[in-house]
Amino acid sequence: APVRIGFRTVSLAFPNGYRFTDLRLTPLGASQPVATLSEVTLRVPIGGLLTGNFRQAVVDGTAYGGTFRGWARLAGNRASGELEAKGIRLEPAVAPFLPPPGRVQGTADLSFRMAGDGRTTQSSEGDVTLAVRDLALEQVNVRGFRLPDVAFPTVDASAQVFGSRLQVKEVRAAGDDLRFDASGDVLLRDQLPQSVLNLRMNLEIPPNAQPALKLLSGLLPKKNPGEPPVYTVKGTIAAPVVR
Repeated sequence: APVRIGFRTVSLAFPNGYRFTDLRLTPLGASQPVATLSEVTLRVPIGGLLTGNFRQAVVDGTAYGGTFRGWARLAGNRASGELEAKGIRLEPAVAPFLPPPGRVQGTADLSFRMAGDGRTTQSSEGDVTLAVRDLALEQVNVRGFRLPDVAFPTVDASAQVFGSRLQVKEVRAAGDDLRFDASGDVLLRDQLPQSVLNLRMNLEIPPNAQPALKLLSGLLPKKNPGEPPVYTVKGTIAAPVVR
């Protein structure tokens, strides 16, 4: 979606770039930014600065208590890029997307690589890995449903994109009240909420878990005694179905 870009100051980053402070990305029609980056340095080849032909660029900076660095390149009709982010604080980063008083705390490292021709999501390929430390969800609502407050010392996830298929290699989290892992495929659509899910999920809730999690376990499909807590997730991102 189109966005407006604003910033507090801009200066020359010798010899071939610009340095921005308080860079803000705001969707058109919105009043509040969805991302605020403390400092961003954008570098392009000197020839690109002189001609205005920016077919490749390198970016680095700081945001939400962490650092990031990446690059983008356009070759013919194909674009590619990578992004590495370290030590990103989740609470300020996800706050624009959470209705109050919901909070998500933790620190994340992200690695992202993608290439494609830009026509549709189905023309892309790449991979992404995510590692979160000390994740905590408090008073979070999803589609009107209040999630139980949970905490995980670590959360790890990795996935690959092959054209229209997102292969979820692993999503794994383990805490005192909840242990979770998932893998499978997502068939990507141009409208991402309509992407089709085909996931296998293992969800373990110990007998001494908090009451809210015990209530959640009661909403899951019933398992026979001794049967492992393995479920499938079908439907779409917008309307998942657990079986």
